[in-house]
Amino acid sequence: MNVKSRAQRFAIQMNLRYRLNGESKWRKGTTENISRSGVLFRGEGIVENNTILDLRLQLPDEIHGVRSAEVLCRGVVARSEHPQGAEASPALASTIAQYRFIRP
Repeated sequence: MNVKSRAQRFAIQMNLRYRLNGESKWRKGTTENISRSGVLFRGEGIVENNTILDLRLQLPDEIHGVRSAEVLCRGVVARSEHPQGAEASPALASTIAQYRFIRP
C-alpha cells in the first residue's frame, strides 16, 4: 500500500456527539484523529462495521475561517475495536460520506 496516497491525519482531541442512523439520542465520544475522509474516535459502546452514523463535531475557535462552526457528518463505521481495559472506551473508525457546516 502506498502510504502517500492516504489522507493526512491530524491528532485532534475534541468532543463529538454521534448517533446511529434512525436514533434520536446522541451519544458522547472523543476524537483521536481526523482526516478529510474519516475520523477515529472513542465512543460509549461497540458499533458494528458498516453501521451508518451521524456525527456532530464542534470545531475549535483556533481553526481559521470556521470559527464557532459545528460540522454535521454522515459516516459509515469502517472498524470497531474492543477496549483492552475495563476503563477504556471502544475505538471507532468512521469514513465521512458527507458533511455540512452548521452556524450557531
